[in-house]
Amino acid sequence: MLTARRGLATAIDYSLLAVPLGLLAAGALLRQRRRPGSALPDVSPAKVRVLVAVGLTMPLSAALAVTEAAGGSPGKRALGLTLRDETSAGSPSYPQALVRSLLKTAVPWELGHQAVWEFRADNTRRGAVLAAGSYLALGLQAAAIVRNRRTYPERASQTRVTSK
Repeated sequence: MLTARRGLATAIDYSLLAVPLGLLAAGALLRQRRRPGSALPDVSPAKVRVLVAVGLTMPLSAALAVTEAAGGSPGKRALGLTLRDETSAGSPSYPQALVRSLLKTAVPWELGHQAVWEFRADNTRRGAVLAAGSYLALGLQAAAIVRNRRTYPERASQTRVTSK
């Protein structure tokens, strides 16, 4: 049962992390609808890539780490799970939670985002490699959860998900 709860908790967390992205997209669409003839600022794709990583992915991962350091993300709390430091059995430190959050969330997201940019630029080989990396990162996590084992983000951060 822990397996299903962990998977559902991750889905809840990812859904919550998608809310700011949805609001940003909605704002951009509304802006375009209100001023259909206005040109968007001319920003290079390279700058947009960095802005998305630094302005969205990193802050959202850091916010998730804050909740994890307090014992569990919203998804975990909703499903009666908690994140523990493997050595002390207490709540993890913020650096531990940040490492876990970056590996769990930021790495697959950024690999996926960068793949999309590469595909848009017709760099299909590079896009395919980046997309494969994103799927591999997510697949390794899913495989560990299904087998009721610790994920690579948990191993790297020395944490463990447990039932309350």
